[in-house]
Amino acid sequence: MTSEDTRDAKAVEQPGQQAPEASERPAKEPRSKAGWLAFLFVLGLVGWMSSGMLAEKPPEAPKQTTAEKAREPFTVEAFESVARPVTQFVAAEGQALPDRQTPIRAKVGGTVESVEVRKGDFLQEGDLVAKIALDDRAAQIAQAEAELARRQGDFDRVKGLADRGYATRAELDSARAELAVAESALATVRQASGDTEIRAPISGVLEDFDLDIGEFVTAGAEVGTQIDNDPLTVDIQIAQQNVGRVERGQKASVTFITGVTREGEVTYVASNASAATRTFPVEVTIPNPDRDVPAGISAQVRIPVGETPSHFLSAAILALGPDGELGVKAVEQDNRVGFYPATLVRAETNGIWVTGLPERLRIISVGQGFVSDGETVRPIAPKSGDGVSPASPGAVNSEIAMPGAVSSNDQGATQPSGLMNPAGAAPNDQNDSSQAASGDERPQSSLSAVNPAEVLKTAALMGGLDENGAPNSQIVRLAQEALSRLGYETGPADGVMGSATRSAIGAFQSDNGLEATGTMTEAFARALASALGAIGSEGN
Repeated sequence: MTSEDTRDAKAVEQPGQQAPEASERPAKEPRSKAGWLAFLFVLGLVGWMSSGMLAEKPPEAPKQTTAEKAREPFTVEAFESVARPVTQFVAAEGQALPDRQTPIRAKVGGTVESVEVRKGDFLQEGDLVAKIALDDRAAQIAQAEAELARRQGDFDRVKGLADRGYATRAELDSARAELAVAESALATVRQASGDTEIRAPISGVLEDFDLDIGEFVTAGAEVGTQIDNDPLTVDIQIAQQNVGRVERGQKASVTFITGVTREGEVTYVASNASAATRTFPVEVTIPNPDRDVPAGISAQVRIPVGETPSHFLSAAILALGPDGELGVKAVEQDNRVGFYPATLVRAETNGIWVTGLPERLRIISVGQGFVSDGETVRPIAPKSGDGVSPASPGAVNSEIAMPGAVSSNDQGATQPSGLMNPAGAAPNDQNDSSQAASGDERPQSSLSAVNPAEVLKTAALMGGLDENGAPNSQIVRLAQEALSRLGYETGPADGVMGSATRSAIGAFQSDNGLEATGTMTEAFARALASALGAIGSEGN
């Protein structure tokens, strides 16, 4: 029997002692319950905190979330581009030449008696220019007539003797010959008297005329020159890779440096290339009935050679393919990225024209540098419009400026030559009722309005800008302004590759360790773009 049992028994046996025990037990019980409650509270708190720590501790959940995010398609901006039929042109620069340039000569020598015209006058064929004094020509005629009469008498006398057998046949032949000489001398003197009048040989403007009264001229001396400017002939050089597209009878558009544009016709295509340049001389004839276009000025010729479907894009959209070829990345029907090689033909100040793409294409404008061919993406509409083909309905003109490059004239419902023309380009062929106004009438960009370095970099990607001797005029003008900013003398920034511009290009090439060709090569364009970028950095 335990002590507790003994105490319980005593308690039963002695009821009088139960009250004191009962009074002691309640005093101890609160302390015991408080301890247990504190212990349970601490234990619960530790368990709760441990459960939270254990919930955050496992690394599997975050890893799974990251993997899921890695599998999500990359978001890119893409826009719908539709190709439009674009008329291609072979383009070249040349010089306007007169139809005829004829010297005016004095037929006889003598002293100038009168001058009837002035330099710069327009003369019709046969108009009197000047007169030579007759001097002693009347006496010369009388002398020649007398000599002829004497020879005629001698011949008649010898012939009569010969008829009667008193003169030989040789004597008769000699008399006949002397008579012929006298007749010729008289005719010569009379003609010389009549040729004292100097007359215009053709219809045209009198140039280089410097003849004064009293001046002595010799027979055959040139006293002036006449120029006939109707029609004009523009002489150009076509690259050998493009000459097969040009033939006699083709229509051509000719824009002169004065801003006048005329329609002409190809009248000559050389069958043999120049040994020095490997280019083919081609002549384009342009009617000039009012003779308002002078000869000798520069002209740009565009010869249409066919059509090609083309897209207008921002140059920033271009990407390099696996083999280094230039092209664009597009979203295909299954939202996979596809790479499409493109051919650059012409650069404008705010975009490029490319060919070789499908007719309709969802081209990636933002994010193309972060995705690869075959990758699944999530395409969204462009937010800012960057890269979206901005062309509006109208015509496009672009020149062939390198092998395979083509210039363009858009005849589609929505808008160099792959073809290039600026955003929102207006139509550019006023002579075609199916087309709108000429793209050449768009405001010309300058260094203050565009980033010339980017434009020239685009031009550098094209390569061979001078294959036809006629790089894009806007690119040339930007190069002229850029060279002028760098301190080179290019002449007027008119977009024409004149001698001053070529000299400036050659000097820049020489100063930058390039071959001084004087032409807009790829290396030149890249070097010029870098030089402009350096100036911009210094300015900032």
